[in-house]
Amino acid sequence: MGKKIIIGLLGLLLIAVTALTIFFYTDHRYSYVIRTYRALSEVQSMEIAYKSRMGLGENQLGIHGTASMTFAPKASFIEVYTELPFLGSQKIMDIYTEEKEVYHKFNLAFLPWQRGIPMLSEDAFNPSNLTELSPKAELIPILRFLSSLEKEEDEEKLVYYTTDFFTPEEFKKIISETLKLEGMNTEDWNITSYRISAVFDKEEKLLKEIRVEFTNQVRNLSLDNEFSLEILSVNSVETIEKPQGLPEE
Repeated sequence: MGKKIIIGLLGLLLIAVTALTIFFYTDHRYSYVIRTYRALSEVQSMEIAYKSRMGLGENQLGIHGTASMTFAPKASFIEVYTELPFLGSQKIMDIYTEEKEVYHKFNLAFLPWQRGIPMLSEDAFNPSNLTELSPKAELIPILRFLSSLEKEEDEEKLVYYTTDFFTPEEFKKIISETLKLEGMNTEDWNITSYRISAVFDKEEKLLKEIRVEFTNQVRNLSLDNEFSLEILSVNSVETIEKPQGLPEE
């Protein structure tokens, strides 16, 4: 009798494990995010591309660029380009960080490196804040969040997204705390719609991009906003070279 119970329990366990395995590998959001979690939990360096834009329709202003970062020791080199209608993309500055120190140099030969966080009139997002983003996070909350997302798919990418997981107030708090927007009182924003997307590469089976898009109603105008981070490479940056001409202590 005892053997039959044990055999029955083992059979149920086998069925459960088989079902979970099929589900895990059929719904790629879980297998892909666990692969990404494992890769990022051991990350020593990273290269990313970022973009931040705001405006009406196609007439948007913003910045974009790339950032190379190491985490031990903590250092980064960030290139900043402005994006203007009709004028296209123009480089405006470089940013170098070392631990808590921040230096910047505008893209003019006669201007030296300066200590301190640069002030940007082109966008409320300051790229120097990229160094405060941590690639490490708790896995269970991420999996719980992913379970609620909708899916889009093409030959190369899987996109999981949500437009209603957070309330507008929760969304504003996330934007404020994560992006650290300067000169913006996000509490006064009137968010009429938003979309948070996680883009996975099918071939690499890893997260490639996080994208946040939202519309803020200002009086009678609907301002479209977009922010994205794309992972270009992981553990490919050995060291961040210290620029020449940094101000001395």
